[in-house]
Amino acid sequence: MRRTAAVLWLTCWGLVAWADEAPRLVDVTPSRMGDQVVCRLQTVGVPGEKQLQSMRSGLESAVELTLAVVDENEKFLGGRSVSLRMAFDLWEEVFSVGQNGEERRFQSLADLQVYLSDLTHLSVGPAALLKPDGRYRIKAQLVVHAIAPDEQKRVEDVIAGEQRPRREGQDQQEASVSLGRLIRLFYKGGGEGQDGQELLSGWFTVGELADETH
Repeated sequence: MRRTAAVLWLTCWGLVAWADEAPRLVDVTPSRMGDQVVCRLQTVGVPGEKQLQSMRSGLESAVELTLAVVDENEKFLGGRSVSLRMAFDLWEEVFSVGQNGEERRFQSLADLQVYLSDLTHLSVGPAALLKPDGRYRIKAQLVVHAIAPDEQKRVEDVIAGEQRPRREGQDQQEASVSLGRLIRLFYKGGGEGQDGQELLSGWFTVGELADETH
C-alpha cells in the first residue's frame, strides 16, 4: 500500500495539462425552477493543481460558490453560498464531491472534471423577490481552497506534533509525510483563487427565465 500511495503522489505532479488552466468561471446562466431562481455555472480548471496535490495526499479541498441576484442599481436581493468538498480515497482510488451531507463518487479524474465544469440547478433565491418589470442579473463568485478551511486544523496539528485520530486503515507515518510535503509546498499561501473570481450573467426579467421544471 505504501508503494501505491507513493505512485499516487507522483502521479499528481504529472497532471500538468489540466493545471495549466487556472480555475475560473466562464459562464453564468439564470433560469427558474418552481418558485426559485436557479443558475447554471460553467467552469474550467477545477480542480486546480494545488487542489489535486492536496486531495492526492489524503486531505480534502474545497470550492466555495457565492451566488446573488442584483438589480440594475446593483442592489442585493437574495443569494446563497454553496460549498463543495472534494476528496480522493487513497484506498478505493475514487474521487468524491460532498455537498450538504450528500456525496457523489467518480471513478476517474476526467469524470470529476466534467462534473465540476457544468454545475446545474444551483438555487439563488425566491423568484417572488423579483418584480415583473424589473431587470436583473446573477453575480457569481468562485473561490478555491487547496486545503478545505476546516482541514487546516489537521495540518496545524501536524506542524505542532499533535496526534489526531487517523482514518480507518490509514498509515499514520505515510499520512504525516504527505502532509509535510503539502506544508512545504503551499500551506502558508493558502491556494488558488483566495481572493475569488466574479462573473455576471446577462440581464434578464422574470418572464424571460427558462422554466427548468418542464
